[in-house]
Amino acid sequence: MTFYSPKESLIDLTERLDKKSRFAYLNIPKSSIVALSKNSDNAFPSHFAKNVINSFKSKDEGILKAIPNILKDDINANRHYKIGLNKNSNYHYSNVFEYYYHEDREVYDSILSYYIKNTKTVAVSFNDKKFITKCFGYNCHVINVPYTTQYDKIDDVYAQISELDGDIDYVLLDCGVFGLGLLPKVWSNLSVSVIDFGKTLLSVKNDMKG
Repeated sequence: MTFYSPKESLIDLTERLDKKSRFAYLNIPKSSIVALSKNSDNAFPSHFAKNVINSFKSKDEGILKAIPNILKDDINANRHYKIGLNKNSNYHYSNVFEYYYHEDREVYDSILSYYIKNTKTVAVSFNDKKFITKCFGYNCHVINVPYTTQYDKIDDVYAQISELDGDIDYVLLDCGVFGLGLLPKVWSNLSVSVIDFGKTLLSVKNDMKG
């Protein structure tokens, strides 16, 4: 198993952004694996779980799976190979944007200014449009997802993204595990890249509150 450091992950991402090659950077939190179990208190609905597993199992080299340190030993021991997370794969650093937001704000701000804010994007988010445009700029179209009914919104959100396909470069995810369920349909049918910001904007919002 190859596990990229934050610096290695960021270098790979920026090279793909520079080349404008299509990719998807996807965070895989431990909670998403727990929720695949029917015995979990917060288990995914079966239709949503199927989409999440499809994201995990994808062997497309353009899909960059990012895992937290807590999952490294389990994956290296092949405890999750049945859902597509095996020790022979490469994994990126989880929440790399959040890492740089906290550890090197200048790098984080530069990434957003150079690659995101001056680019036509769409953000899928639990947050409102005013906050998202502060973070991602005014070229960002915002699709708001109701948190309490998110598992039933894949088709609706996909339809809104598909209307913008060809006019935007990136789908920016600020929607937790919903992005794991959304990715298969977007990746299979549209031409956009997908960038998962994980919990980064939660940190931004908390700092704004002061």
